[in-house]
Formats: sequence, structure tokens, C-alpha cells
Amino acid sequence: MKMYCISDNLETAIGLKLTGIDAVVIQEKDEIEKEIEKVLENENVGILIITEKIYEIAEHRLDEIKEKLKIPLLVKI
Repeated sequence: MKMYCISDNLETAIGLKLTGIDAVVIQEKDEIEKEIEKVLENENVGILIITEKIYEIAEHRLDEIKEKLKIPLLVKI
């Protein structure tokens, strides 16, 4: 299983990419929600890493995912 990061911060994304984790930098709420759905469709993603700001923007959807799905595991950094 892969790890994937949705970040609002370029430095965080670059750091994670250097460790081999796929990462994207997104600022807009609509784009964040689309990216979350894209990750959920990808069965290879086992851990979804999100930054605090992304969590605040999409808190309702991310909480719903945590309650209903076992995979991906959500990690807030």
C-alpha cells in the first residue's frame, strides 16, 4: 500500500516526495474535495497524510471517512 499526501504547503510536499511519498499542494476547497475523492478511488493508497489546514477546510468529509472506512488511514500533520 502506498502513502499519499494532500498539503497546503510546498515545503511539506517536497519533503515527503523526497522520502518517496506522492504529494500534491492544493489551496482551493473544490480542488481539495476532488483530490480526496480521487484518493478514495485509488485502492493502492493505504495512508492519506493531510496537513492541518487541509483538515480544517475539509473537516466534515475527512471525519466521515475516518468513521466509515478502515482504509485509507488518515494522518494529520
